[in-house]
Amino acid sequence: MSDARLAGTWTTQLDDDGKAVPGLVSFAADGGVVSTQLNTKNIGLGTWRSTGPDTFEYSFHILAADPEGKHVGEAHVRVEGEFVSESRWQGTGGADFYDPQGSKLRGHSGSKVTADKFGIDQ
Repeated sequence: MSDARLAGTWTTQLDDDGKAVPGLVSFAADGGVVSTQLNTKNIGLGTWRSTGPDTFEYSFHILAADPEGKHVGEAHVRVEGEFVSESRWQGTGGADFYDPQGSKLRGHSGSKVTADKFGIDQ
């Protein structure tokens, strides 16, 4: 973690097979990540780090439950991003999906993600 530009909250757009899915992701200066998207029912928690002068990566896990609240699995999400300006980044992401016992069910990668910073200082 060395890129202070990432710290703060960002609105995101995930390209999910041609459909734009809005979300929010917040990056803490200490490397923590909190993320949510409209196509998930729960928040994701994880970490981020700088990988170069204008690049970074982050990952987080989302717990999944059925309508009765029973744990039905997890999504492990990972994203690689690059700054295109001080208040905008773009990248690609993917996810792997696991059952409650930790067996991988399916996964995907290469989904486009764009983000714009917002907040009181923007």
